[in-house]
Amino acid sequence: MPLENNYRYLPVTSAEIQRELYVTSFGRITYDAGEAYPAPGHPRGYDFKWSDGRVMGDFAVLLVEEGRGEFESRAMGRVQWTAGEVLILPAGEWHRYRPLRQWRWTENWINANGDYLHRMRSKGILPRTALIRQLRDITPCKLALDRVRESASNGNSALVAAYTLEVFAVALEDREVTHRGFQQHTCGNEIVDQARAFVWENCHQPLHVAMLAERFAVTRRTLERLFAAHHERSIAQEIVWCRLQRARLMLGEGQMTVKEIGYATGFGGAKGLIRSFQRFYQQTPSAYRSGLRVAR
Repeated sequence: MPLENNYRYLPVTSAEIQRELYVTSFGRITYDAGEAYPAPGHPRGYDFKWSDGRVMGDFAVLLVEEGRGEFESRAMGRVQWTAGEVLILPAGEWHRYRPLRQWRWTENWINANGDYLHRMRSKGILPRTALIRQLRDITPCKLALDRVRESASNGNSALVAAYTLEVFAVALEDREVTHRGFQQHTCGNEIVDQARAFVWENCHQPLHVAMLAERFAVTRRTLERLFAAHHERSIAQEIVWCRLQRARLMLGEGQMTVKEIGYATGFGGAKGLIRSFQRFYQQTPSAYRSGLRVAR
């Protein structure tokens, strides 16, 4: 059994549904290295096996306090995650995760739901697909999770809702890190790494090579040579690639039209997105989306 087994699944009343934001579960569990995962006792709809994964109707925030593990979703693929990283998981996304067996593992989470969270997602305030972020300091996130648990234990639904929003805000507030779905590995050259990070954070905006060269105080030719020497793609290809990765996430989520995604990802509309998507993936965005639906 896990070293610490502390979690609750809460009943949801009609009054809480009418408040439009409510917590369905919370917990903090520590597993020793090599222990079976997940612990038994979770209700149907929350329990899962690695071989099958799961789809929850809830939104979730899960903080890894210690250890190393792996996470997988259809939009992100399989990525490694480690202590100090927080997962923000929207409702309805297939996923699975587990600690690596050689590591002691502590996870701290809440699951929440309600119309308010769904509206935040539709407006782009909450991510449309899973997001893993590296926190510079996990203390604020831990404290916010503690406040949710304490308020729920005291039966104070208003405070539970307020502190739940705090948890999501703290998990999303660090703007200096990149989306783990695209594994921004460093290459050893500071200018290339900084340029790639800037491209990912700003690829929805108009970008061109000369502008990036000016930003990093090098000539265009120097920037192109650095990318040729240290990275698998040119700087121009990196811009398009980052836009395509965002487009794939949005296509997998399924609510935006191809035209809307084209504008949201920096392609200037449907035509630019379709042209680049076909060149890289030999299919249209609509065909890619249809394939994801069949796989589900």
